[in-house]
Amino acid sequence: MSEPERVSHFITPYLPQLSGLMTYYAADLTICEALLKLFRDYAERYLAMLDRDQCISLFTSSASLLKHYSEQHCKNRVIHKRSEALEGEFEEEQSYQDILCAIQLLIHLGTKDFTDLCNSSKGVETGQITDLIFFGLQQILPLMTQGLLQYPTLCQMYFSLVGFMVETYPEKLCALPFELFSSLLDSLLFGMSHSDSLVSKSSLQGLASLAKEHLKTHALASHLATKGDIIENCSQRLIQEVIFKPIIWDRLEPSGMALLPLAAIDVQKFIGLVSIISQQLGSDDKQQRMHQAFERLIKPQVLAKVAAEGREGRMVRIQFKNNFDAFVRDIHSFLIVK
Repeated sequence: MSEPERVSHFITPYLPQLSGLMTYYAADLTICEALLKLFRDYAERYLAMLDRDQCISLFTSSASLLKHYSEQHCKNRVIHKRSEALEGEFEEEQSYQDILCAIQLLIHLGTKDFTDLCNSSKGVETGQITDLIFFGLQQILPLMTQGLLQYPTLCQMYFSLVGFMVETYPEKLCALPFELFSSLLDSLLFGMSHSDSLVSKSSLQGLASLAKEHLKTHALASHLATKGDIIENCSQRLIQEVIFKPIIWDRLEPSGMALLPLAAIDVQKFIGLVSIISQQLGSDDKQQRMHQAFERLIKPQVLAKVAAEGREGRMVRIQFKNNFDAFVRDIHSFLIVK
């Protein structure tokens, strides 16, 4: 038995007891953080060499750990405003290391290499992996307010996790309870205009994946029954906070690919939204040019094929991408948004 195998052989029987410590010491944030770090480091270093039984032990113990941690710290946690001073900001971010460790643990458990490894005939069902990641994500989502997302490292790690999960399993995220889904959507809308281009691209790709899933399966029907203007709000914020702003140039393609399915969900409502936005421009000349630009971009016969698979779908996306590039250049030639 090799040295790494000895470690996993020794630790695996004690994982349930270690996660159980969170029940007794949940109120002590220092011990919580230490336990989360232990599980995070173990998953990061030894994941690839675990057999099926060891994987299941790590999954169930991690789920228990995150559940007890969430009950104590994710429901009533107070997020303080980010300090303007760099030293103060670093110290404040350190106070949220427990949240960062929980996110990193989920990232390590959900890595593609691990999924591929455990998807063999003797491995763990892929569903067991995704169920754990979504369970953990649901525990953390209530915390991910704009206040917490102001911290760079936490923000990058959160969107790394969410970006992967939304793009890979959009149907599961669409099925979240409304309050959790609303928290997730708010974080994506916040992230799409973030100064970090990687964060913004992950957010825009996530938004596009949710919209495409609804186009295919009407996955957001229950949420739309609760709040009917979800799609219009996403479209409006995307247009006004990203597409019309100077930040668009480092996130041009993902912005277009997010706008495409959003517009295709209900073309008539989208056209109505464009009319409302154009009225805010003031001058008749700008309003007319805005309408003309959108008319060249939004073609119902093209949007009707957005959900198509294979070559037809690819051709629609390529055509829209080219049209969107021209649209943005045209808009920015006469539109100045303060």
